[in-house]
Amino acid sequence: MSDSGNSDIVITAVKRANTLRALRDGPVARSDLQDEIGVSRTTTHRITRELTDKSLIRRVDGLYELTPLGQLVAGEVEHLRDTVEIGLQLEPLLPSLDRTDIDVELLADATITVQEPGDPYRPVRRFISLLRESETLRGFDTTTIAPMYVDEIRESILDGMRTEVIYLSPVIDQLLDDHHEATVNAIESGQLELFVHDELPFGLVMFDDRVGVGGYDETGILRVFADTDDPAVRTWADDLYEAYREEAIPIQDHADWTG
Repeated sequence: MSDSGNSDIVITAVKRANTLRALRDGPVARSDLQDEIGVSRTTTHRITRELTDKSLIRRVDGLYELTPLGQLVAGEVEHLRDTVEIGLQLEPLLPSLDRTDIDVELLADATITVQEPGDPYRPVRRFISLLRESETLRGFDTTTIAPMYVDEIRESILDGMRTEVIYLSPVIDQLLDDHHEATVNAIESGQLELFVHDELPFGLVMFDDRVGVGGYDETGILRVFADTDDPAVRTWADDLYEAYREEAIPIQDHADWTG
């Protein structure tokens, strides 16, 4: 088949993705297919003829079904749809993730939590829910978490949660200005280690069983948070964290540290 023929099949498959999806579970009568894709009888006839001409579907005993080629193409179109959806949700993170060696498709099965109109703190609540279930926390962040949750995070650390975080210098300065005593107490308890780095790409957190990455809006509020238990993502996160950890300095060596 020529390149133009291949392109025609790709274009048709993407354009008729809903029809291909409706046929993935097995043969369907035209009337049922019409109801499933929500178009008129005339449009359904045009679509089925178009897909038949491209050898993507066939009619057997009065029912429409995917051909072997159609099954393969339908699966790839569904994968494309999923990839685009993941990309759109992770859009705030993609420029930063692109500077690392992670395969973004590893996040395909991640739990992705985004802001919604009237509920800008959904990603923060997801982060907190994972925090409550974990006995350890490691990572780095470009900002502090939403102020309404600072007390809960601090209490978790003082209650024995082992915590190691790398922050940008301005964040460390803010933390010491706003919560100096609590920060010093947590460090002296041995449960908290803080480090300072000049440049961090995004938010990264490693809980006991899950890894999360976060991107922020212009106000510093967590805009998207993706978390997963994929071992490959854990390995990537461990390596990335250690690389930044080696370059960071302990908070005790920071200019504003008074202990």
